[in-house]
Amino acid sequence: MTKHIANILTASRIVLAIILLIFFKKISALFLIIYTVAEFTDIIDGTIARKTDSCSNMGALLDSIADLLLAANLIKIVFTMKLITKKLAVWLLIALGIGTLSPLINFIKHKKLFFIHSISCKAFGGFLLIIPFAIYFGFIDIYLPIAIALLTLAMLEICIMSFILDKPNPNARSIYSVVKAMN
Repeated sequence: MTKHIANILTASRIVLAIILLIFFKKISALFLIIYTVAEFTDIIDGTIARKTDSCSNMGALLDSIADLLLAANLIKIVFTMKLITKKLAVWLLIALGIGTLSPLINFIKHKKLFFIHSISCKAFGGFLLIIPFAIYFGFIDIYLPIAIALLTLAMLEICIMSFILDKPNPNARSIYSVVKAMN
């Protein structure tokens, strides 16, 4: 049973993200509670998988799907509530477009679909956790450009990593670690 706890947590995050997508059009206290629980599962599922020696490609893929669904919630809310300027919206779409290149490059280069879980992506995930609170407490105008800048940097890094990886490695930590492993 302990071998499945990480995947159960990840699956619960997918369910919570779908609930948020379907039933919420704006940030409320209930949204914040559900979102925080979902993000908490993201923090602990990987740690549990490593501690129970239950890391798997399927678990990593499910983790990425859950992360994408939670991010989709925030994008939906930001656009539905009209909290983003046109310039920021274009920048966000460009950053997301860059991010979609990484799994595509990985698939073409390695014949395997995977998302890279770099340190910068994990750090950006931490920034995502704050976005609903920034909306709820009214500091989204300051916070959103910073979050999009960090997203852009994280997406550029994973694309570069995808180009230089000599073998599939969804757990590549940084450009530095990839280059160091090649030497």
